[in-house]
Amino acid sequence: MKSNKFLPALIYTVIILICSIPLHAQPEETKKLISLEKRRFDAMIHQDTSLLKVLLADSLIFIHSSGVVDNKTSFLKDIASGRITYQFIIPEKVTASIEGNFAWIYGRANVRFKLAVMTVAIDQYVSFTEVYHWYHNQWQMVLCQNARIEANAPYTNNTIPQVKSGSIPSIY
Repeated sequence: MKSNKFLPALIYTVIILICSIPLHAQPEETKKLISLEKRRFDAMIHQDTSLLKVLLADSLIFIHSSGVVDNKTSFLKDIASGRITYQFIIPEKVTASIEGNFAWIYGRANVRFKLAVMTVAIDQYVSFTEVYHWYHNQWQMVLCQNARIEANAPYTNNTIPQVKSGSIPSIY
């Protein structure tokens, strides 16, 4: 068998080229992440703290639409104790983006929840942003930020306000 002295260099070059290609999430991966998000919503509704323990990172920061900030422990405790119960979470316009070991999920949701200290449930329309981290071969949510919005609020802002220099006082 004839030896090719260029074969090792060619193999090395191909490996370098393959390793240098940026990895971008395929649509299938983002669909799986959105499905995982739906499972998290269902776990919140059904008070499934066992599943939530797996889906939420120990370093979780959960910012509610009221501005209240929870960590993983306090969030799970509130759900397990019934201090907060989610009656439904109906997401819409959910998109996901994956970059390396991090993923971002954006969307809106119609949410009904009840606090134990209240006699009536609260209906809210929220915009949410979540960050997931790929850790120990699974996605875990590390950040959740919710903002109360009007149901008919535009999904994207297509206008750029024209502001004259000096017309808005700086806070700096």
